[in-house]
Amino acid sequence: MTCLHLESPAKVNLHLALLGLRDDGFHELAMVMQAIDFCDDLVLELHSGLQLHCEGINDLANNHTNLVMQAAQMLREAFPERQLGARIHLHKRIPLKAGLGGGSSNAAATLMGLNQLWALGLSTEELKVYGGQLGSDVPFFIAGGTQLCFGRGERLEPVAKPPGGAVLLGKRLDVSVPTAWAYGICREELAQGYLKGEQAFCCSRQALRRSEMVAALNRGDLTTAGHLLCNQMEDVVTAQIPAVLQNLELLRQAPDCCGVSMTGSGPSVFALFATMEGAEAAHRSLASRLKANEIEAWVCGLREDGVRFC
Repeated sequence: MTCLHLESPAKVNLHLALLGLRDDGFHELAMVMQAIDFCDDLVLELHSGLQLHCEGINDLANNHTNLVMQAAQMLREAFPERQLGARIHLHKRIPLKAGLGGGSSNAAATLMGLNQLWALGLSTEELKVYGGQLGSDVPFFIAGGTQLCFGRGERLEPVAKPPGGAVLLGKRLDVSVPTAWAYGICREELAQGYLKGEQAFCCSRQALRRSEMVAALNRGDLTTAGHLLCNQMEDVVTAQIPAVLQNLELLRQAPDCCGVSMTGSGPSVFALFATMEGAEAAHRSLASRLKANEIEAWVCGLREDGVRFC
């Protein structure tokens, strides 16, 4: 095989809690993440060296700072006895710095694709380990579907993906949120309430496992799950960037939505629907107001997997 094509999906956070600070300085997280059908495309071809060509979004690096190149270089260095190379074409649709995990998803697609293209024989669990070294969300995109995510986000426990379901996703064209900045602001604003120590973290993880949100997802009840959407970063980010709050308020006007939340560190927001038809109808209903507020919007189904070979 000399050429592979992969879909690299985005995600939304159905639940995001910052439990406290770990010894390594990262936040200890408790999340429910859901992969969605909003995808970048990667094409990988055998080549003598490593090359990356990007299109679709301006200002996207195509050098060693891009997670795609970092993932490729990591695998190549792990097998120094092999003469490994690839030409990678990345077509971007997922916005940058949007809370949708696009860069992490691209890294996951690169790991999975090169593992097959180069016939490395790495297992899914081994790929997740490599992914965790690149970014906290990378293992999620290798697993996909609906997952509880703990630690920095790399410790995964599957949840039953609800049947059907869709989101109406929105992002202001002129607003982006650097992840490191958002977590820094949260540290300043929320630190007094942080838990301390593994025992406290463990109790919070167990509480999420037993939560009504997870129970609702496991029984396919998106209406209840939507009412329980929660992102602890939302109040902090909206206080700093009022446009995100305005976007949330606009999506709350969507007919028949189960709930509305910010995803990740923002600024993207989403409304959750029990059916694709409901999400499409809401998009039509809000189209003029979304355009007037310079909000780019997409209707996306909930995805049972993560990165997918085409």
